[in-house]
Order: sequence, then structure tokens, then C-alpha cells
Amino acid sequence: MKNIVLYKKGEQSWIRYIKKRIDHNLNFLALAQGPTGIGKSWSMLSVAYLIDKDFEARQIAFSFREVMEIINSDWFDKKDWQIILFDEAQTEMSNRKWQSLTNNLINLLLSTFRHRNIILLFTSPYSDFLDSQSMKLMHCIFDCKGWNKKTNKSLLRPKLLQYNSKMKKFYEHSLFIIKEGRTNKLISWKLNKPPKHLIKLYEKLKIKFTDQLNKKILSELDRAEGKKEEEEPEGTLNPNSMQPQIWEVAQKGYTNQKDLLNKLSKVMKIKIEQPNLSVNIKRMKKKGYDITKYKQIPRD
Repeated sequence: MKNIVLYKKGEQSWIRYIKKRIDHNLNFLALAQGPTGIGKSWSMLSVAYLIDKDFEARQIAFSFREVMEIINSDWFDKKDWQIILFDEAQTEMSNRKWQSLTNNLINLLLSTFRHRNIILLFTSPYSDFLDSQSMKLMHCIFDCKGWNKKTNKSLLRPKLLQYNSKMKKFYEHSLFIIKEGRTNKLISWKLNKPPKHLIKLYEKLKIKFTDQLNKKILSELDRAEGKKEEEEPEGTLNPNSMQPQIWEVAQKGYTNQKDLLNKLSKVMKIKIEQPNLSVNIKRMKKKGYDITKYKQIPRD
């Protein structure tokens, strides 16, 4: 399909282009890239809303599993415009297991679901996070340039992608608009903020995702520390963990774990999560460092 559309008053030309692909029984795969906090997610929410005013929060995914659950949902199949926002895709793409398993699965999906006419919008800081095979299937990259506080608009630099298999090279093209008999090159795209109800719902989902991601990171750290401890002599506190500090602070006396947590946080000058403290206390006890003997009964 040529990278050209007719101008229509009251409709964004890029939205016309995307809808044109769907009308021609094609799908549309795009990546919004840019540094953290530059407005990638809100920009793609705006794009989704401009295509379909009935775009819902349940069309937002933070994992490949969620993408597949959406695609296989009965309610999604009934949508007039089948749009999915795969936000923060790099959290899975940077994982080696993802590259070996999920990456293969998503490549299979992207190369076979053209007939579904799905609009799949990715967000990631950089295109490098995507597997090279996935990038070959992308139709467009939206370079996010940030928000203008005065106009309250985000600025995108859209680039249509064309991969030449013989040259093994990507070519970037702009969209051209026919208006009043003239053909104009569309270099940038200014977008309004998404509607408040979508922002509110999205932010709730983002907080939930971030909390789960933090717990996952903590779990991975605990697992890594556990492996290190297995290699150490029995009865030795892990010097790469907070165990020496816990032992030192506990010996000065504490009333409960909350009190110990507060004292430890002040000494280490960092925020310490309760689960991390509990795990280390249990590991210390197995090594013979029982801090409960220093626990004090609070006075009335």
C-alpha cells in the first residue's frame, strides 16, 4: 500500500492511513519509542481513542500473555476496531527467557494474524529491545519527542518502515497527504492528551503493573542472594546482603519487626521492604543468628 492518503477535514491523516490499512484487510503494527516519561503511553492512548472512541482499559496489556488473552476474548472479537496497546514491552523483551520462548511466539503471532486486522501498538524506550525478526514485521515507528506544556500536546515523528530482505536494510518513509490538488509531506504529528477517563483507568493499571514488577524484582534478588548463601560456609552472614546490618542493629534492641525495619532503614539510609527483611531474618536464623533474643518487651 502506498504511503499516501487524501486529506479529510476533521480527521487526523495518520488515523486515516491506519484505518485505510484495516479497510484493505491488513493489520497495523507500530512501536512508540522514546525515553522514560516522555509520553509514549499517553500518546498511544490518544491514537487508540482517535481510531475508536469506545477503546477500553481492558485493551491495554503489560505482558505477552495479556495480549494473547485479549486476542482470544469473545468481547474483543466483537469490537469494530480491534486495538491493543502493549505497554512497557521491554520488561519482557529484555528477559533471556522471553527472547528464547516468548519472542518466538510473538514472531509467530505477528507473521500470521494479518487476517485479524488487529492494530497492535507497542511502547518501549528503544527499538533495540525488540527482536530483529519482530522489527521486520513493524509497519511504523513513532519517535516520541515529548509534551509541549503550553499547547498540552505531544509531538511525534512518525516513520513508515520498509525492510529490504536482499539488502538486509530498513528504509524509512514519511506519509504524504493530498490536499487541494497538492501533495504534502507529513513530517510530524501533534496529539492532544487522551481523555481523562482513559488516563485515570490507565494509571490504575500502571500502578498495579509496577507493584507486581517490583515484587518480581525483589523475588529475583532474594533468589540470587539465596544462591550466593549456598556457596558460603555455614554460619556466615552474606556480606552482599543486608544481614550484617540487621544483626548489628538488632543487637541494640528492638520491639518488633516494624521497629527493626525503621531503625535499619535509618542506618542504611534506604527504603527497605518488609518481605525482604523477613526473608533475611529467616536465613540468618538457619545460620545460628537468632535476633529474637534481642527483642525487647515495650514498657507501658
